[in-house]
Parts: sequence; C-alpha cells; structure tokens
Amino acid sequence: MCVYFYPRILGLGYLAVFAAGLSALAIPRVLSTGIDRTLDSGNESRGVESLITLGIILALLGIARGFFQGAQMFMGENLAQRISYKIRNDYFEKLMHLSFAFHDKQGTGSLMSLATADVEGVRQFINMGVIRSVFILVMLFGSGTAMLLVDVELALLTMAFVPFLVFRGVHTSRQLRKMWTRVQELTADMVSAIQENLTGARVVKAFAAEEHERSKFNERSFAVTEQTYLAERTWARNFAMMDFGFMLAMAVILWFGGNRVIDGRTIVDGQVVYTALSPGELASFFVYLSMMVMPVRMMGRIVNIFSRAAASGDRLFEILDAESPVQEETEAAFLENVRGHVEFKDLSFSYDGYEPALRNINVDVPVGTLVALVGRPGSGKTTFAHLLPRFYDPTSGTITIDGRDIRDFTLASLRASVGIVQQDVFIHTATIRDNVAFGDLAADDGRIHETMSIAQLHNFIEELPAGYQTVVGERGVGLSGGQKQRLSIARTILMDPPILILDDSMSSVDVHTERLIQRTLEAVVSSRTTFVISNRFNTIALADMILVFKDGEIAQSGTHEELVSVEGEYKELYDSQMRPAEEARRNAERLLASNGHGEEPVPELDASGGVG
Repeated sequence: MCVYFYPRILGLGYLAVFAAGLSALAIPRVLSTGIDRTLDSGNESRGVESLITLGIILALLGIARGFFQGAQMFMGENLAQRISYKIRNDYFEKLMHLSFAFHDKQGTGSLMSLATADVEGVRQFINMGVIRSVFILVMLFGSGTAMLLVDVELALLTMAFVPFLVFRGVHTSRQLRKMWTRVQELTADMVSAIQENLTGARVVKAFAAEEHERSKFNERSFAVTEQTYLAERTWARNFAMMDFGFMLAMAVILWFGGNRVIDGRTIVDGQVVYTALSPGELASFFVYLSMMVMPVRMMGRIVNIFSRAAASGDRLFEILDAESPVQEETEAAFLENVRGHVEFKDLSFSYDGYEPALRNINVDVPVGTLVALVGRPGSGKTTFAHLLPRFYDPTSGTITIDGRDIRDFTLASLRASVGIVQQDVFIHTATIRDNVAFGDLAADDGRIHETMSIAQLHNFIEELPAGYQTVVGERGVGLSGGQKQRLSIARTILMDPPILILDDSMSSVDVHTERLIQRTLEAVVSSRTTFVISNRFNTIALADMILVFKDGEIAQSGTHEELVSVEGEYKELYDSQMRPAEEARRNAERLLASNGHGEEPVPELDASGGVG
C-alpha cells in the first residue's frame, strides 16, 4: 500500500495516536479518584484542595490530549495529501502511456472524474481511516479494558450491545460500497456531459440546442443527487441505529450501576464505605462508556468513507493496473541514424479482435519515397499510418524500419523519428511559440520562424500585436482551421523526422496557401520517407507510389499514370472525386493568376531538406 512510502509521517502519526489515547483514558481514572476523595474528605478545606488538585490534573491531561489529537489530525491530512498527490501523478502518467486502443474506449469525462472525485474519495479515507481509525481502535479497546477493570459485570452488560453494532456496521458497509460505486459512475456521466458541452459549445449554440442539452444534463445531475441521497440516507439510518443502541446501553448501565452504588453503601466507624461500586467509579464508567460511544459513532462514519473510497479505489486501480496493448520491450534499443526504409510484412490489424480493419498488407517503401494513401472513408488509410509510430500494434505481421522490427525500439525514439501531422489538430492553451516548439522544446527562435515560413504562417504571426507570444485559447481558439493546420505542419517539420506522415494535413487550407505550402514541402519531403493521406489530385499525382485501399486491403498500387490508365478503384475515385475537384482547382488558380496574386517568399532549406 502506498502509505508505506511515508514511514516517518506514519510513525509520527501513530505515536500521536497512542499519546492522545493514553491522555484521554487517564481522565476518567483521575476523575474517579478525585470524586471519591472529595466525598470522603470529611471537611470542607480538604475537599476544596482535592477539587483544585483534580482541576489542575484534568487541565493538564486535556491540554495533552488536545495537542496530540491535533498532531494526529495534522499527520493524517499530511499523509492523505501526499498520497493523493502521488496517485494523481501516477494516474496521469499512466494515461499518457496508454495506447490509442485504450483511449478509443474511454470517455474523457469519466477519466476526468477519476482524477478529481475518485482521488478525493481516497484522500478522505487516508485521512480518516489510516491514522484516525487506529485512534478509534485504541479508544475502543482502551475504554473497554478500563470498564472491565472498574466493574466486570457492568462491562459485560455493556459488551452485550457490541455484536449488534458490529453487525449493523458490516451490513451497512456492503450496501454503501455498491451505492457509492454507482454514485461515482453517475458522477462520471455528469462530468462527461459538462466536458462535451464545453468542447462543443459552438455547435450547441449554432443549432439552438441549449434547452435540449440542459434537459440532458439535468437528468444526469438528478441521478447523481438521488443516488447520493440514497447512500447518505442509508448511512444516516445506520448511524441512528448505532446511536440508539448506545443510548439504550447507557440507560441500562445507569439503572444497574446506580442500584449497585446504593446497595453497596454502608457506614463503618462513621464513614461511608462502598463495597460494590463507588460514585467515582460509576462516574468514570460513564465517561469510559461515552469514550466508547465516540469511536463506535466514528466507525459508522469511517464505514461510509471506506465504502466510498473502496468504490473509488476499484475504479482508479482499474486504470492504474491496466496493461497497454502497446508495450515497450524491457531492453528496447534507441532508434537513431534512420535512413527511412519502411516495410510492412503480412500485416493484419483489428480494433476489436474480430472484425479486421487491415488484412494481408505487404508494402516495401524505399528510402526517400513519397507514398500517397488513397481510398474511400473507412478503407483503412489512417489505420495503416497509425501503425507505423505504434499508436496501435498489428494483430499479426511486422513493420520494419531499416530492416529492424519497430517493436525493438523505445516508443519515444520511434515517435521522434516518425513525425505525424494529424487531421484532427490539437492546439494547447499557450503561446504560438510554445505550440510550435512542442515538437522540439530546445528549438531557437530562428528555426521556429523558418519552420513557420514553410507552413506559410510566419507573416501572419509577425503582424499580431504580441507576435509569437500571442496566447491562443483552448484547442486553438483565435486561429482559423487552416491556420491551426499550418501550425501543426510547422510543429512536425520542426522535429525534422526522417519519416513523415501527413494525414490530410491541408484539408482546411485554401487553394493559394496550399500551392505555396506544396512548393516548400517538396523540398522537405524529398530527403525523407513520406506517407501522405489526401484526396487532392495535385498532391497524389506527385507521389512515387500510390497505395489504393479498399475494405482494409491494398486493392491497387503504382504511380498516378499507371493507375489512372487502368480500370479499378483508383480510376473510379479519380473520375468521381478527383477530376471535378482538380478542374475546379485549376479554374481557381487561373483566376488567382489573372488577378496577379503574389506569393509569400519561400525560405531556403539545407541540403537535407530540413530547416537550418
């Protein structure tokens, strides 16, 4: 258990627990002695002296008890905060290392709920349960033992109520664990609704769907409220039953104990003698009984907190113990000096283990080849590209780079060598410079500016009041779709990877900007192996190799001239989609040329095609 990572805090906490317990248990004993001595003193002055002495001792014990209880609570919260900090960090690190296959099946809101509400549930239990529960046990057994020493018969009478209370606690714990598990699940659904609506706020407003979304959220919010109410009501009912049990025990003790004091009262030589039970002993017995009431009441609360923490812990450790389908070998090598020869051998892949997304893929891509991946939506193009950086692992077959299986390399070095510009562009809430440098945190301003010029975005950024220090909002708010896509291109080019994947990376770019980017990218991709997913003819036609995907298989391969000259999937796509689009593009280019539209100057590149 992670509490053992902090033995010093745990040890100090337990030391404070025992010190606080001993201080508390000494109070009834002192009280008993003081009452009996005062009653037996025989004169007023001696009685006053006894009371003063009693008051001083009780005050000192109260101060000691308060100090050690404060220390115990401090240590408990200290330990709880450290452990929750560690769990949150471990949880986040785990999420960062789990593959695409895991994230495909998980809702963002549910994962967010785990990092907040569930970690908080565990923190509360660490605070209340790990250290304070020991204090409760010390008080429970200490007060029970003290009652036995005072009067065995009354103590046994009191203990008769304990089995009932224990049964109630265990039974309620089982009920609450199921209830709190359901609360956490419903909370995750509610957080998912918030996250989806915040992310898609523009879509909701565009379709005037605020009332519909509000109604959906109300349903989920009410479900959380209702289930939480049921759990709290169950706990409150158990607490009331336990409280009633102790009140009944106190009434019984008062009856039998009072009679024992009265029946055992005799006068010997003019002094009162108690043969069975003295008033001071009865008073101390009641104080010990109240001390036992406190831990049993707290046990009811701890049962509630433990049930919630157990439900949260199950959900958290389900993620923390999850095994990523993509595993790095123990002795994986660092991938370096990559030439860029990529080969797919007898490769097949399935997302669910049943329906194949790719099958029987055999492709040999020489160094420096520009490969275009073409096909209808869902044909397997993006899946094929995502297997190269090991976002997923193939179900069967191998992928090699320069003759070595990619599973032999560390994931970090592999992904540093395989740059990818994804269709779904993500921009962080940070400055434009920080977003571009995300691919290479050590990059200087000169390299960043040259890279942004390649992406045809440098002049736009320079015109902004804060330039590269301009902060873009969440997911790139403040930038157009084309600008975000160009920033993503620059971010990947800055890495200068020997293998490059462009997943429909210019789908949001206008014709004129695409033409400018295309010219500069030709020099960039000429020296590296590049895979391009596109439906634009002017990009596909430049490819050295075109792979045509259909139903998860490579239906055709070859150059544009070879494929367009024969009947098949490629020619069908070209005739139905690419030819009309190309004719429209050419018309647009003629119009731009007739208007004398200038071009942004293209930066010079070094001999390798990378940025200087």
